[in-house]
This record gives sequence, C-alpha cells and structure tokens, in this order.
Amino acid sequence: MPRFSCLLSASSTIAILATGAVADLSAEDVWEDWKTYTTGFGYDVTGTEARSGDTLTVTGVTMRASAEAEEAFEVEIGQIVLQEQSDGSVTIDLPSVIPMQMSAGDESFGTTKISMDYRQEGGDIVASGTSDAINYTYAFDTISVETTGMEINGEAVPPESNSVNVSVNALQGTSQTTLDSLRRYVQALEAESVSYTFVASDEETSSTSRVSGQLQDVGFNGTGSMPLRDIDSSDMDAMLAAGFAADGTFTFGANALTLSVESPEGPVEGSVVSGDSTISVGMSQDGLKYDILQNAVQVDMTSAQFPAPVNFNIARSTFNFLLPVSPSDTMSDYAFGFAMEGFEASEAIWSMFDPQAQLPRDPATIALDLTGRASLLLDVFDPAAMAGMTPTDSPAKIESLNINSLKVSALGADLSGTGNFTFNNDTGLFPQPVGAVDLSLTGGNALIDKLIGAGLLPEDQAMGMRMMMGLLAVPGSAPDTLTSKIEINAQGHVMANGQRIQ
Repeated sequence: MPRFSCLLSASSTIAILATGAVADLSAEDVWEDWKTYTTGFGYDVTGTEARSGDTLTVTGVTMRASAEAEEAFEVEIGQIVLQEQSDGSVTIDLPSVIPMQMSAGDESFGTTKISMDYRQEGGDIVASGTSDAINYTYAFDTISVETTGMEINGEAVPPESNSVNVSVNALQGTSQTTLDSLRRYVQALEAESVSYTFVASDEETSSTSRVSGQLQDVGFNGTGSMPLRDIDSSDMDAMLAAGFAADGTFTFGANALTLSVESPEGPVEGSVVSGDSTISVGMSQDGLKYDILQNAVQVDMTSAQFPAPVNFNIARSTFNFLLPVSPSDTMSDYAFGFAMEGFEASEAIWSMFDPQAQLPRDPATIALDLTGRASLLLDVFDPAAMAGMTPTDSPAKIESLNINSLKVSALGADLSGTGNFTFNNDTGLFPQPVGAVDLSLTGGNALIDKLIGAGLLPEDQAMGMRMMMGLLAVPGSAPDTLTSKIEINAQGHVMANGQRIQ
C-alpha cells in the first residue's frame, strides 16, 4: 500500500490552502508557495493558470506521487480560485469535494485500488504577509475523508465490507511559512471533535472487523523545515542532511473507541474509553523521538473464545523512545521508557485464578526508564544496506546504558532499581558491559506465601525461589526487605553483593 504519509501530506497541503503585519501579497505568490510546499513532499503538480483582474484561477489541478511503478497516490483538486483583497491578503477557494485515488500492488497480494473523497464545508481560508513569509488562517465547519470505492485485482469490493470514514468538526488553525536557508513552517490547529469508522473484511477467513470512535478537543502545535533544493523525498538520509525536520504535539480530550469482530470462531465486542492524551513526534538529523501519555484508560471486552469478560483500568500509561537515525562515528543520545500505573483488573478476572482472594488486589504499576549513548553503523533507511547485514554485523555501537528507574509494584510486593553500564565494543559481536545495578525488594517472602496459599506456586518451587533470593540478595533494614547489587566487571565476572556468581 502507498505510505500513509502520502495521504497525510496531501491532507496537510489541502489544509494549508483549505488552511502579522499585512503587506501586499499576490495570488501568484500563494500559488507558487503551495506548489513548492507540495513538491517538497514528492508530488508532481499540474494546473493551468488564468488571471482575470484581481483573481487567479487555476484549473485542472492534480497532485500525483509515485513511489514505485505499482504504487501511486493522486489528488484531483480540479479548480483553485485565489482572489486578492484590498488589505493585501488573498482568499483561497477550493472545491467542496476533492477526489483522491490510491493504488498499490505486489506479487503476493495483487493490485489494490482505493478511491476516496475529501470533503469540506463552511471553509474560510486567507493568506497574508509577504512572498517569503506567508501566514495562512483557516476555519471549517467540517472536513471529512471517506472511501468511495475499492478494487482488488480488478474486482470491486462492496463498500459495506471495506470502508473508511473520518470527519473533523469545527476545525480552525494557522500556518506560517518563512524562507531563509530552508522553508520553515509553524502550525497550530484545534478541532471540536474527530469521529471515525473503519470496516475491513477478509473473504478467506470470513471475518469482518468494525472500529468506530470519537476524539474530543483535538489540538496540534508543530514546526517543520524543508530543504529548498530539489531532493528525492524517498531518500530520507539526503533529506535529513539537507535540513528536513518535523516536530509536533497532538492533544486530545476524552475519547472512546468500539470494536466489533464477526468470524466463524464467534463474535468479539470491545470498547476503550480514556481521558486526556498527548502524543509528541519529532524527526531530524538528531534522531527520531516519540512520546505518548494517556490517562484514565478503561477497557471492556467480550469474546466467544474467552470464558469471562475482560475488564481492566489503567490510571496512567506512558511510552517514549529516542533513537539516532543517521550513521555516524559520533555518539548520540537514545532513550526508551514505558509506564503502566494504577492497573486494576475486574473481580471476574481475579476469580478465575484466585477465587479465595488470597492475593492483594492493590493497583499494579510497571515502569522502566532507560537512557544512554550510542551510534548507528548502518543506514536504517537503505533497504539494500539492511538486507546486506550478516549475523556477525552489528547495526550500532553502544557507549552507555543508564537504568534511571525500574519499578514493579504488584500483589503486595515492590521491586525497584537503578544502575549504570558502559560498554566495550571491541570484544566481538556483543559489546562487553561494565557496571552495576542496585535492586530493592519489599514483600517478596510474603508474596511467595500468598502464592502458595492460592495454590499457584508449589512448595518445592517456592523453596527454590527462596534459595535464589538468598544467593542474590541480602536482608534489608526493614522486615521482609532484600537488597542486591549486581555488578559486571571489566573481566566479564558477574558479582552479587561482592560475591562472584559467574
């Protein structure tokens, strides 16, 4: 399938058209800015220009991107009307319906073609500023994207079995573009709500999946930069080296999702409801970063293949990573982290394996925060380089690893830890770590007793666990606490509390 980025960049482009100090700005300035923005994403733009008084009309406007011979994405905008105003600004008028076509194919899955309509109602779009610093303001009652047809290997697929429908309500925002050594963007938008419905069917398995939902109070703030010279947008290394960068944060209020699956194995029904959420994404020559936060998640699911409903809550969940993206001899920061705080399962789930309530039902938390320094040795955006890797090739060098925090709190026990390691990369395929991690366990013995009482842990296995804890840890200052310092020295020896265990 063509990359989702094709649809995203097309929608962004339309939004800029469909999306300070006032100075005279010509309609041609706006049209040229839009074409430059669009071609920067790898599109070919065609259209016939005609000037009449203060109005520039461009007809037969199409945007087309083709990644390979079998893959293409095309947008038929038709007509754009740009009218110069007395205050130096330019209004932009787009068709209410803009058709889009997407096609893809390979030897395994054949050829797929999808047709969609981009619709907008109550659009108000104004450009102002100067030719090298254009400010766009826009507002729409509704923007939507919906499929109008699908073909697989030349055969039409019924719309009720495979479809996409996304609607954005009460959208408004701004987009500023400036030119210096790069083309730079600053964008902000907010929408009252976003609703969506996806339907997908598989004839081979006779199954149909339906997903629908709504997001409230959607917002976005972001920046970006594009190189001015013509660079193949599929060559990400060249794009990054020339200054391509993007950084943005999405915010959401309360949201809800429902899932329904029909299959020969029986139905599956589910829902996910959550509070406010934040997603931050960034990419530049410095690296790729991703950060997500979601509050108050509630999951409910039933399945014909599962004996009881699945219901659980998560008070707060996070996930983040930072990775270098370009080969370099210089070390860069990396990071990885996740947290699931306040996990609570329903009594129906607990009763399946602990009907006598031997185990504490306290909310559970699992969290890990890692950072360090590393460098890439291979171009991860080059398929040939990745395919040419051998089992003895290392894709990266790692200089350090910091365990900033480790926490597992569940069933009345609590495990925490921190640590730091450096690495010798000259020892073969696997770098040699040197460092230590400090661990602390509270309530471990009490948990073993409760697992035995619940019939989940046999006595002989419990004895083995206690022996292992005695080998790796020492008693702490408080009752039922253990501490342990696990070290790896330069000779590769593993030490537990000063005693060599390997």
